[in-house]
Amino acid sequence: MRDDDEVRCPDGWLLVAADHPTLGRLYWRYCDESDVNAADFYGITDNIQLASWIKAGWRDKDVWANDYSDMSSFVARRFIQELLNPDRYDTNYFELFNWDDESEDLELHGDLHDFQRRSGQSVEFFVHWLRAADWFDAPASDCHNFP
Repeated sequence: MRDDDEVRCPDGWLLVAADHPTLGRLYWRYCDESDVNAADFYGITDNIQLASWIKAGWRDKDVWANDYSDMSSFVARRFIQELLNPDRYDTNYFELFNWDDESEDLELHGDLHDFQRRSGQSVEFFVHWLRAADWFDAPASDCHNFP
C-alpha cells in the first residue's frame, strides 16, 4: 500500500474510460477489500484522481495489481459484469420483480444512482449505456494533468 505523500509513476499504467454524452468522461473505480474481509467495490467515477489503474496490455495478457485500488486483468475483464451483478454482495444494482405486472424493474443506488440521475436517462437506458459503452484505455499519466 502506498503512503498518501508517495507520488506514483504512471508509466505503463492505464485508466479505463468511456465518454458519456451528458456526463462526460467516466472511469472505472475498483477497490480490493479482501484485507478487511469485505466485498470488493466496483463503481464508476468522473474524478480522474479516484480512477483505478491497470497495467498496459491487460486486454491481451494477464497483469497483476500493485495496490488495493489497482485492477488485475481478471478483475478488469469482468468489471461491467460485476458492476451490474444484482447477486454481488454490497452491489448498487438491483433487479426487482414487479408482481403487479410480472415484469422486472431495475433500481440503482450509490454512485450508479447519482450518475443515472445526473445523466437525465431512465435507469434502463443508463444501464444499457454502461453495458454498451466503448470503454477504452487512457494513459494514467493523464491524471497528473488535473489538480
